[in-house]
Amino acid sequence: MAEARVNDCILYYEVQGEGPDLVFIHGEDHGIEQFDDQVARFSRDHRCLRYYRRGHGKSGSPLFGYSVWNQTLDLRGLLDHLSIRKPAIVALGLGNPVAVSFALRYPDRVRALALVSWYELDGYPLMEERRRPVHRMPFSDLHLKMYEVRCTQGRVGLLRFIEQQADVLFPIFPLQPELRSRMARMVASHPPGHYIQAVEHYSSIPNLVPEMARIACPILGICGTADPSPDRPALLERNANFSQVWIEGARRFSQMERPDEFNRVLAAFLDALPTGISDRAT
Repeated sequence: MAEARVNDCILYYEVQGEGPDLVFIHGEDHGIEQFDDQVARFSRDHRCLRYYRRGHGKSGSPLFGYSVWNQTLDLRGLLDHLSIRKPAIVALGLGNPVAVSFALRYPDRVRALALVSWYELDGYPLMEERRRPVHRMPFSDLHLKMYEVRCTQGRVGLLRFIEQQADVLFPIFPLQPELRSRMARMVASHPPGHYIQAVEHYSSIPNLVPEMARIACPILGICGTADPSPDRPALLERNANFSQVWIEGARRFSQMERPDEFNRVLAAFLDALPTGISDRAT
């Protein structure tokens, strides 16, 4: 448990285990807790890094700087701080554009990518069009509402709002009551400004799908079969280094809903990576 000042922002991070480096990047409104089951498994034979992205959880919340490019610089700065040279990266949801942007800009610094529920790579506004059939409110309107509730009713009031509106406004939440409660607490846990800053990040994302062919490292897509906005692997069929796996019955958060199956899939992917690659900076 530690903090690092990188790119003019304090980032809170946790490192567990020893071995090849494995970095976890959470989605928007989420937190490092969503990878608890993965860190418990993979820290046995990997050095696992997870961090709160700027504006989330215990990390700093500056007034601006939430674009996908600036958060890519955050990631680079944190890896440099920890002397991590070439990790495998696991990203989820709106963390995926950060991971992919990093791989595109620094191709020699990524060993592999595991992209969990990656439709956000369509960028804005295409991904908003994909949200529309199953989400009652646009991303920006929802976050403005959460900001209003957070400011007027506090964190407890926001948690109550999220729990009461989960079926209507958060159709990606797990169906299991305990997991749904964990997700609600995660989404309600951020400083008030986050819910405005999230819109800056969301609206800054370009369509990264056409650029994916330039990524030479192995790429694995992982998605639940019940995700309301499922992955579209046909978009990446020209990528010879890409493969897609489906987690039966899971929604957006397959790593939480089906952790054993998710971990088996991720372990098989990591075990098949070429060996002899240095992960640490020199």
